Amino acid sequence: MPVTSSGRTRANPPNKRWQADFETTTDPLDCRVWAWFLTNIDEDCPDVEHGTNMETFIDRMARMNAQVYFHNLRFDGRFIVDWLERNGYKIYIGDGRMMKGEYQVLISHEGQWYTVTVNWKTGNRTEFRDSLKKLPMPVAEIAKAFQLEESKGEIDYHAYREPGHRLTPEEIEYGSNDVIIPARALRQQLNEGMTKLTVGADSLFEFKKMFGKKNFDRMFPVLSIEMDAEIRRAYRGGWVYADTRYRGKIQCREGKVYDVNSLYPSVMYDRILPFDHPIFHDGGPEEIEGYPLYICALTFTAKIKEGHVPCIQIKNTNQFAPTLYQTEIIEPVTMVCTNVDLALWREQYDMDILCWDGTWYFRGVSGFFNEFIDKWMHIKATSTGGLRLIAKLQLNSLYGKFATNPNVTGRFPVMEDNIVKLKVGVEELRAPVYTPMGVFITAYARDMTIRAAQANYDTFAYADTDSLHLFTETPADLEIHPSNLGAWKHEMDFVKSIYVRPKVYSEYGWEIKDGKRTGDPVMVTHIAGLPRQVQAEVGFDDYHNGRVFTGKLAPRVVPGGVVLVNIDWKLSDDSLAVPSIVG
Repeated sequence: MPVTSSGRTRANPPNKRWQADFETTTDPLDCRVWAWFLTNIDEDCPDVEHGTNMETFIDRMARMNAQVYFHNLRFDGRFIVDWLERNGYKIYIGDGRMMKGEYQVLISHEGQWYTVTVNWKTGNRTEFRDSLKKLPMPVAEIAKAFQLEESKGEIDYHAYREPGHRLTPEEIEYGSNDVIIPARALRQQLNEGMTKLTVGADSLFEFKKMFGKKNFDRMFPVLSIEMDAEIRRAYRGGWVYADTRYRGKIQCREGKVYDVNSLYPSVMYDRILPFDHPIFHDGGPEEIEGYPLYICALTFTAKIKEGHVPCIQIKNTNQFAPTLYQTEIIEPVTMVCTNVDLALWREQYDMDILCWDGTWYFRGVSGFFNEFIDKWMHIKATSTGGLRLIAKLQLNSLYGKFATNPNVTGRFPVMEDNIVKLKVGVEELRAPVYTPMGVFITAYARDMTIRAAQANYDTFAYADTDSLHLFTETPADLEIHPSNLGAWKHEMDFVKSIYVRPKVYSEYGWEIKDGKRTGDPVMVTHIAGLPRQVQAEVGFDDYHNGRVFTGKLAPRVVPGGVVLVNIDWKLSDDSLAVPSIVG
């Protein structure tokens, strides 16, 4: 084993990539792994290994150098860290090499698990990774998207299985598919050169390679942390809105659903986007030759114009609900926005701008991403199965990486009260990528959706980032096409609907494929935070009758790892129908 000058062992590099999964008990008083499954990602027809306790899994890991993926490391990693803490392994926090018997984690301040790296007492090393961050969907959806033979099965999770339980053929088949499915998908992804920790990092790496690192560094320079913080105040997400004219009311009206084909890539393709170092001027915006874009701070009041949809959302204040779009702002507020946002706000509201608090001006040009988008749009259009999904992931993941938060302060595990808790580490900052790019891309995307909704105001009912739900036969001012970049694809016809609040609605109708209705009508329900199998039980009347639903699972950290406990949910019967926890 190579040894560094400091006496620390230099771990051998990983020589294999594996997919693993734990099956665990659901009893908080008896939390343990009752089965584990492991398969080699890089082999064509790999065998699936399995065992029935944590000790045999650890023994298997300690005998090799490897990268091992779990599909949701946040869950399975708890069992690994719990075992390490109880068996004499020490957490290592630093940048050097770990000694034997030490381990290191990469867990974000928000509790997202990226890696757990263990330098085993054998001298071998395992880096546990999260395949969910490479393939952000459930295993069942991976099988469908990649058109795999294997399918996600079902077992009784709550059945008691004693220590040393002998696995049944059904349990072995279930657990085997749970690793074979993500392994086969991940293999295809890795073979495309997507070897980073997340799909967003893969996309940024691919773009830099095509664009050229020197060009990237020249066009998108590293801004100071202070400047980044100011510009970041203009960074916002998508527009999700349930129109108040119909909110909470069952509608027996025909309508249609349209989704933008690749919303973010479409605005990245032809909009003017920022580059280079910005310049700052006190006061409000003015025309500066060569600097067509700006981000400004302003203090204002506002009132929505009659017949217009609201689009100003105010966060980080007790004065306004952060999830609602305001129709009237009586007391002055100070916000930071792009010129794209401001032009839209002035069209939607009567605004009284009380003062300007400075403006950042940016050079701008279009076409930065065209080669990247052309490549992956072609692959998406000409491929099926896994390669088509990989193309979609590449196209939709790039923009967010430009606005990656430079505050990367993480968490680290400690054993307290006989359970593993996560403590906040020392503040850690890294250089921003180029936040202005993310700010303007998201601003253009919101602008596109909101203007489309406004053009169809008389029939507009609901929008979610890249979709419109309209009570109409023929929408206004929309390019309707199944695949053109930035066009609106006809997704559904419905005859009954209810729109309750952002991320909470149901529709009954037909899905559209190749411009035609497919099969029998179906009930489509979206309730954020509720599992799909529970959403499938929701009926229109349930939004008002106080029905309690079971089946939502919430993690609870306990000795040994984590268990998923059932939480009963109901939709309250007020007009907003905010899901509430019962008991």
